[in-house]
Amino acid sequence: MVNIEWTPAEIRALREAMRRSPLEFARIVGVTKRTLSLWESGQTSNMHEASKRLLYQVLEDATDDAKQRFRTFAANNSRPETAHAPSDGDLLLATADESASLLAWAEATNVGPLTIKDLRNNLRWVTREYLKSPTLPLFRRVVQTRDRAIELLQGRQRPRQSAELYGIAGWSMTILGWMTTDLGNPEIAERHLRAAWALAENTEDNELRAWIRAAQNTAAAWRGEYDEAASAAADGLAYANAGTAPLILASARAIDLAHLDRRQESTTAIQQALDIAAQLQDEPQSDQFAGPFSCPVERAGGYWSDAALVNDDPAKSIEFATSALEQFRSAAPALRNLGSERMVRCQQIKGYIVLGDLDVAATELAEVAATTPVEHRVGPLIQRIDEIAQLACGTTGRASRTTEIIDVASAFRQLADLGPLPALAAGTNGN
Repeated sequence: MVNIEWTPAEIRALREAMRRSPLEFARIVGVTKRTLSLWESGQTSNMHEASKRLLYQVLEDATDDAKQRFRTFAANNSRPETAHAPSDGDLLLATADESASLLAWAEATNVGPLTIKDLRNNLRWVTREYLKSPTLPLFRRVVQTRDRAIELLQGRQRPRQSAELYGIAGWSMTILGWMTTDLGNPEIAERHLRAAWALAENTEDNELRAWIRAAQNTAAAWRGEYDEAASAAADGLAYANAGTAPLILASARAIDLAHLDRRQESTTAIQQALDIAAQLQDEPQSDQFAGPFSCPVERAGGYWSDAALVNDDPAKSIEFATSALEQFRSAAPALRNLGSERMVRCQQIKGYIVLGDLDVAATELAEVAATTPVEHRVGPLIQRIDEIAQLACGTTGRASRTTEIIDVASAFRQLADLGPLPALAAGTNGN
């Protein structure tokens, strides 16, 4: 094949051997249809060597049948009649044919009608199952959804479909960030969340932006960076105009301000959260996703309990926690968020310890430990249990009860074997 001169007849013969229209063949070769027309009509005599190499490569990559058809032409030297420059009428018809061929191209998309719905349903299922099923299998499923959305974005979609895929990828990374924090790695979580924010910017999805800030608030708080956590919550509130995101952000900010010893601001934030909760009860709002991305009033009550305790009001802390637990227990089993419920119970236990009621604290802690499966002993819950043990160490109550609390906490941590975090949790680039 190295002796091919690539005359106009040979170029046309290759196209016809491959059974391609001029437009299709021009795209394969990587030139415009006009350039191909000039080649086939012999109106240019200065074909570059690079163009000849392209034609050689196209022939090498062709199917065996196409190669055989071209070889037959070459062996017989029966070249098709050289095409002439098109007439005005031919040009009009050819241009119309090209526009018609672009219709299929304009309608083409690599996203089927059910693909986006299926990807979103995957995320909804994961968030519904979160802290009900083992975390790592759910984590891997979200990774698959994220990767599939990114893969599809490499193809062709309509603008609305592209926005949907950016959103799915952004929600996936936000879920991965939240899970990574719960798996004990809040430092790594931020890498997922920065990428999620970039995707949210592409979709201009304020609900996604608000929940990314909520996830960043959570990761920063567990790192003990309360200034950063409070800033994330405040920024998130500027975007939170749908669902229950405003409630979790206002509630979380109250805790951060309490840790920063800004008690008056913390109290104001709690009141803001209470006002939002009252409004949500009067005008219920739905969230796109469940689990970590939905904040019913009982979940928020755990935040208020935490803030009250940091603000040195253990009685109010117990009051908030007790009310929240009643609401958790009144929910239908399928809707009951056991993960958040355990965290609220820990807040209640801490309040009892501060008030010196070690008997109730020890009994409640033993029940939490007995009813929490090993695979659900995630990082934040372990930290809460550790805080309970530390508070017990500082009390002057009965030594036997203190020892019991410390022993239960120690056993809880020892049994909580999360295993190594999947490598994909850390991302593949960025800091």
